[in-house]
Amino acid sequence: MSHRSNTSPASIQPESDAILNEALQWLVTLWSGEATRDEQEACERWRRANPAHEAAWERVQSVDNRLGAVPSNLAAPTLRGARQRARRRAVLRSLLFAGGTGALAWATSEGPSWRSWAADYRTASGEQRSLVLADGTNLIMNTGTALDVRFTAGERRILLRSGEIYVATAHETAALYRAFIVETAQGSVQALGTRFAVRQDGAVSYVAVYEGAVSVLPAHSTQAQRVDAGQSTTFVADRVSALSPVAADSPDWTRGLLVVEQMRLDAFVRELGRYRSGFVHADPAVAALRVSGVFPLGDTDRALASLQRALPVRIQYVTRYWVAIRPA
Repeated sequence: MSHRSNTSPASIQPESDAILNEALQWLVTLWSGEATRDEQEACERWRRANPAHEAAWERVQSVDNRLGAVPSNLAAPTLRGARQRARRRAVLRSLLFAGGTGALAWATSEGPSWRSWAADYRTASGEQRSLVLADGTNLIMNTGTALDVRFTAGERRILLRSGEIYVATAHETAALYRAFIVETAQGSVQALGTRFAVRQDGAVSYVAVYEGAVSVLPAHSTQAQRVDAGQSTTFVADRVSALSPVAADSPDWTRGLLVVEQMRLDAFVRELGRYRSGFVHADPAVAALRVSGVFPLGDTDRALASLQRALPVRIQYVTRYWVAIRPA
């Protein structure tokens, strides 16, 4: 079986604990607020040197989900001098590497499955990728996505390890009809001649249908739920949520846009953060502000700048990879 792609699939090997450790050391350097231009360029060279380095870098950037905001005083640019820089980095290391709750322990045991890093196809943060499968199905991978393709004589199956895809299924041409199925950790979505999107997000999966219909079957249930064009739903391993309307004719992200209406700022930051490298944090004092608008996913710095014009906030770039949104 062969697949055509607009990007050659990278041969990614699961990163070792040593490489994860190196990635965390670079993260500490950039988080310290005192990284020099030479250090930033050295980090870039390290990431480019090996696909496993970039895979480890993407993983450790998710550390903010577990650590929350690093105390602002640790990154205050007013703290100068070699002794103070060394002390700040030491404190950050203690946060990242402390015992079983450190980021390294999280990255190797509680983070995404190793299988995601060895998947057939993967996208990095901010990357989107189009595939044409062997049956002619068109598939678009969104940022931070990993999947396997398993076509057999009896079915066409996509194993969505992480992330989000948009699928326009092709008509089955094999003599024996093969169902087209997207499998997530929470269950399966069977296409019924359709265009649809599926997102695997932690313990929840999301599906939206733009044409035709799908059948959603949770992993621990025997009751399938039909979802028709113009509808969406979420599902967990034992149930499907109530249906909600879908207004667009395709996901906004396939057009390079993030469209939100009255979304909390902290939720907006988490969503936008999927499309950029580094750490973006909304100060608790502004987290509940509401955001509405259309934002470009291809230029997240521009999207952040627009927040500063529309809301009583200021955008603080500690480094290129660490951005804080604080009260104006």
